[in-house]
Amino acid sequence: MKGLFSRLDRLEEYILIITFPLMLLFVFAGTIFRYFEIGSLTWAEEAARYLMIWLAFAGIGLGFKKNVHLGLSFFVNKFPTAVQKFLFFVRAAFIILFGGLITYYTSILVSNQMQNTQLSPALGIPIWLVYSAILFGSIMIIIRTVQMATSSIKFNDYSTQEREEVEL
Repeated sequence: MKGLFSRLDRLEEYILIITFPLMLLFVFAGTIFRYFEIGSLTWAEEAARYLMIWLAFAGIGLGFKKNVHLGLSFFVNKFPTAVQKFLFFVRAAFIILFGGLITYYTSILVSNQMQNTQLSPALGIPIWLVYSAILFGSIMIIIRTVQMATSSIKFNDYSTQEREEVEL
């Protein structure tokens, strides 16, 4: 399991490392071309938009791994430890349910898009590649929540504090 999680860590990090600079480059190039009236890079805006979508959904998993998403920890920390533990598992169950619903419906959407072979206007890439970012992010939500819950059980830590590393 540890090897699988480390490979997922690297995959998420590579996606983030590649998409962010490319997105900045495309936006910068499009701006420069328009400023100097060279012409408009119609594909640059579309590419930057699709990269931003992948950046956001790949970052979801990393945010769940480090437990840095917004939450109501102020109120939860006011409760006794037993209640905090219960609320932790209720929260994890709702997150897994939500991730499962997104995964299910997005897989249907991606499957339909693969059959329809719709292409993006400027780049001409299949639209299902863009929707796959949502599928990837929702699967990572489930995996990282299960990883976080398992780690919490193992180390008896149900706090809402940021986690540097969550290893099994």
